[in-house]
Amino acid sequence: TLGINNIGIHDNFFDLGGHSLLATQVVSRIRAVFDVEVPVAAVFDAPTVAGLALVVKRAAVGADGEEDDYEEHRL
Repeated sequence: TLGINNIGIHDNFFDLGGHSLLATQVVSRIRAVFDVEVPVAAVFDAPTVAGLALVVKRAAVGADGEEDDYEEHRL
């Protein structure tokens, strides 16, 4: 989305040139890859890969408390 290679999991999306329109693309990719709904506001609240991974993990936990298999998913 940013056109940058070698982004660390703690690098801030907005410090790297991200903005609200690109954040919507990130959310769309998260939805497509992980099949979870994440609000665009999550990118503002958790603007790192590490932070968004936690948001995705929480969103993917089903009503029964079991998590999806994350090993097969790659962002």
